[in-house]
Amino acid sequence: MAALMQSVRTAGQKKLAYGLTATGAAVVRYLYGLPFALLYLFWLVYWQPEASGSLPDSNERFLLFAFLASLTQLIATALMVWLFRFRNFAIGSMYVKTEALLAALLGAVLFSESLSAMAWLSIVLGAIGIMLISSWKSAASEHGADPSHLMQWLFNPAAGTGLLAGGLFALTSLCLRQASLSLDTGFQLSAAYTLAVMVIMQSLIGIIYLSFRSASDWRSMSRQHPACVFVGLTSVMGSVGWFTAMTLQPVAYVKAVGQIEFIFTLIIAVLVFREKLTAREILGMLVIVAGVLLLLLAS
Repeated sequence: MAALMQSVRTAGQKKLAYGLTATGAAVVRYLYGLPFALLYLFWLVYWQPEASGSLPDSNERFLLFAFLASLTQLIATALMVWLFRFRNFAIGSMYVKTEALLAALLGAVLFSESLSAMAWLSIVLGAIGIMLISSWKSAASEHGADPSHLMQWLFNPAAGTGLLAGGLFALTSLCLRQASLSLDTGFQLSAAYTLAVMVIMQSLIGIIYLSFRSASDWRSMSRQHPACVFVGLTSVMGSVGWFTAMTLQPVAYVKAVGQIEFIFTLIIAVLVFREKLTAREILGMLVIVAGVLLLLLAS
């Protein structure tokens, strides 16, 4: 559900227009998603059967990791926007998409999350499939590099920025998992509470930033409320899936299964934007599916 909703939200963001900047489009996710995140939290607390009627008790560990997750996600998003300055943007984007592999590595180093050999194989297969879909040859040609010159292709500013962004997105997921696990309550409520607190933090930061640096985005949002509401709703639906899954399982497992998002994205590109799939993209889809099935069967 999370992967599907993220693909739908990304497609919805492409419809945002009227002069909305890339930063403004990112803030839309949090600002318009906040009411839905709060509504979901209050439904769990007060309206669902056997509701507790009280919010979880925060603690210093929760607030620390929630703040770190909010901050790293905002920085990673800013780095993604910065990638547009590079001619070889596709190379940097490809490195961002290695988030599942980076989450496995950082989880093992920082939080001692151990993975099975089958899980590592699944993650590597997913990374290979993503690179096939990303078309590394065309990415390298953006700045005139010969794809056979591996060192020239691997080491450039866009690659470094993309790798840093991917690492920060992975760290975001690891931190939000630690925040959610620090709450003494059920997995669904702890995930929802973590989501609500993070979206509040990010909305406040976004409001302050746009007010001082990009006031024109407010006018752009006012002209397209329906599209903004759609992006906010689908963003929260995806986040509910991600946060709940990461509360239940190590981030690396969740991200490995979540790589199926790229298949959903390609399907949307074909059905909605009338794009055509290449043989390499189809092969990449099959490799990603093989990796996900391998992980699920091993579990």
